[in-house]
Amino acid sequence: MRYNAPPGGAADAPFLDGNRNAGIKGSVVPAAAVEHPQRELTHLINFAGMTPSANDLEQVRKAIEALINAATGGGDTSQFLLVSQARARLPIFPEILSADGRMIVTSPAAGTILVPPTVAFQHRGIFPLSTSDYSEPSRTFATAASKTYHLRWDPTNGFRLRDLANVGYNPGVLAETAAAFDSTYDDMLVARVTTNGGNVATITNLANKHDLKGKFSQSHTFSNVPAVNISDHTLASPIVIDWARTPEIMIAGMGSSGGGVAPTPLAGNIDVGVTADGALVSLTTRYKTETAVQAFNPRTVIATIVAAYVLIARA
Repeated sequence: MRYNAPPGGAADAPFLDGNRNAGIKGSVVPAAAVEHPQRELTHLINFAGMTPSANDLEQVRKAIEALINAATGGGDTSQFLLVSQARARLPIFPEILSADGRMIVTSPAAGTILVPPTVAFQHRGIFPLSTSDYSEPSRTFATAASKTYHLRWDPTNGFRLRDLANVGYNPGVLAETAAAFDSTYDDMLVARVTTNGGNVATITNLANKHDLKGKFSQSHTFSNVPAVNISDHTLASPIVIDWARTPEIMIAGMGSSGGGVAPTPLAGNIDVGVTADGALVSLTTRYKTETAVQAFNPRTVIATIVAAYVLIARA
């Protein structure tokens, strides 16, 4: 059905009421303006398997509901959720549907960043997308020398390369590792891009999944720890994670063994996460985790401390 304007007017001219006192002549109503809507609505009613009736002025709604029920298997239409509504409501983080949750952004040449084609990803757990939905020019970005950028995607703007030094992007002059830059439901942090003085890029591709979690363990051997009430501490070697959201660390267990003597009792002797004297604290960012470990009076000349823990990026 198309709009049938008053005769003699433009294709989308409105209908006007007549006003004799103001000298305004009312619009002539062409037959199609009356007939076509009726024909289309009665077709809808018939198509839904109903019989048009002058005694029921809710048949169009009922016909639409009947067609929805036929397509979906029935149910109260007030309980249906449109995809557009789901994309605004479901508390699900964006997911890159590759094996490791990363897009593998590359730099074809100095000063250029390219988001690859054919990488599938999903918004709010329900809306499928592909990097190929965006043209190559809209996936290609220029960089400047000695800069740090975040490559991001959102459903309104698509892919964008954001400069950490730009006050519009980073008004609080936050550190690049700040959790404020983590992926959110509608704004995905795809990669970190840093350039050197020659504008050559180093790209850190980040994992984007709704559930980001992993099990880790670290060990450190303390040598020649005195068998008196003295502690020693260390910061274990970093474990690279490269996630799009900053994780929390949960200690799952600790253990120790001594050189030539029985294992040291755990109570009061091992501290993982924050050392008792405050000298070291575990450091965890989107990119790596380093665990602080302390041995307190292990009663042996050599003690190996093992920490097992879980990293989880919460909603």
